[in-house]
Amino acid sequence: MGPMNDERPDSESELRRQMDELREVVAANRADIDSLLGRADKANHRAAVSETRADAAERRADADEELAADDRRRIDDLEVHVDLDRAMILELQAEGLISQKLAEQLKEALHASRRIGAAIGIVMANRKVTEAAAFLILTKASQNSNRKVRVIADEVVATGDVSDLPRL
Repeated sequence: MGPMNDERPDSESELRRQMDELREVVAANRADIDSLLGRADKANHRAAVSETRADAAERRADADEELAADDRRRIDDLEVHVDLDRAMILELQAEGLISQKLAEQLKEALHASRRIGAAIGIVMANRKVTEAAAFLILTKASQNSNRKVRVIADEVVATGDVSDLPRL
């Protein structure tokens, strides 16, 4: 019985050693799994944030398209009104109800009105403001510089630059 007793403790100690090794491997694998799960959670979070940003960008693009369509409709409406006003001026002039000088002044006023409308559209698009706010910005610029609104409008239409205009 002596040799068996010597082998048995060795077998038990060997089993314990193997069990300890397996526990270490399992613990290392659990740590790796936890690390991978943490990285996956971070990746999922980044993907969700990216998706949210993409949705917001898409909503902004849709809103910009709507603003552009609104601006186009306003421009088309202004063009129709200008054409009607020109026709009316020509008719009044033909009937002798207004002089050539007055007709020229009215034509210039219509032209200035059109440029002011275009400048308002440019300010609206650049500053993302309403039509009323854009007109207020142009009038403040006029008051601040002691120049006519039509002169400010001409500059905005010519350059497309609104950086010198005041903020509300």
